[in-house]
Amino acid sequence: MGILGEIGTLTWTHRTNGILGRGERARFVAAVLLEQGRGTPRVLAARLRAGRGRGGPDPSELTPPNSQVAREAMELCGAELSEPVVEHSYRSYLYARALALAEGIECDEEATFVGAMLHDWGIKEIPALRDRCFTLPGAEQALALAEANGWAPARGDSAAEAITLHLNPTVPAAQGTVQHLVHDGVLLDVVGLRAPELDAGGIRRVRDRHPRMGFNRIGGGALREHGRNVPGCRSRALFQTGFGLALRLGPWQD
Repeated sequence: MGILGEIGTLTWTHRTNGILGRGERARFVAAVLLEQGRGTPRVLAARLRAGRGRGGPDPSELTPPNSQVAREAMELCGAELSEPVVEHSYRSYLYARALALAEGIECDEEATFVGAMLHDWGIKEIPALRDRCFTLPGAEQALALAEANGWAPARGDSAAEAITLHLNPTVPAAQGTVQHLVHDGVLLDVVGLRAPELDAGGIRRVRDRHPRMGFNRIGGGALREHGRNVPGCRSRALFQTGFGLALRLGPWQD
C-alpha cells in the first residue's frame, strides 16, 4: 500500500467515514503529488496522441457481462443517475476490461462491472452529505447487490472497495485486481492516463457510442461541491493539489 497505507480501503472508509485525519491528509497529498509527477507527462503524451495509435486492446469490442447482477446494476444506475454519469461509468468499465487484456491479468467481469457502474453512485447524494465520503453510498449499494445475488463476501468486498479506492491517486494490482482495474479505467476516462496502451480507434468508437456529454465539467463540479461540504474528504485534497488542472489537460475535452 506504500505511503497511503489503509487510506481509501473499505475498512478504512467504514471506520472513518472517509474523512482524512491530519497525518493521513499529509500522506494523501504527498501520494497525489508523487503520482502527478509520474503521471502528468503520460497524460500530456496521451493528449498529443489522441486519435492515433493501434495495436493495443480495442475497448469497443468488449461488452458487459450477460448476467442478472449486471442487469440489476444497469437498471439501478439508469433509474437513479444522470445520463452523463451512467455513460462515464460504462466507458470506465470498457476501459478497465481492455486494460486487463493489456496487462494480461484475469478479470472478474461481474465484480469489475458492478464496481465501475456504481463508483459514482453517491454523486446524487453530494448536496446533502456533510459528514462522510460520497464513495460510501456506492460501496454500500454494491455490497447489497452482491449479497442479493449470493456472492461470497470477499467478492462483494472487492467491488465495494473498488468504489472507495477510486479517489486514490494510484491503486496497484496488489490491492486487488478489481480495485486496480476499476481505478485505472475511471482515470483513463477522466484524464486519459494509460490511453496509449489501448487502440485509439477503439477509444474513439467507445466515446461515439457512449458520449461524454460534458462529464468532466459535471463530475468535477460535483466533486468540488463535495470538497466544500466535507472539508476532510479526499475530494477536497485532490482539488487542492491540482486535480482541476488534470481535468483540463486530458486528451478529450467536454
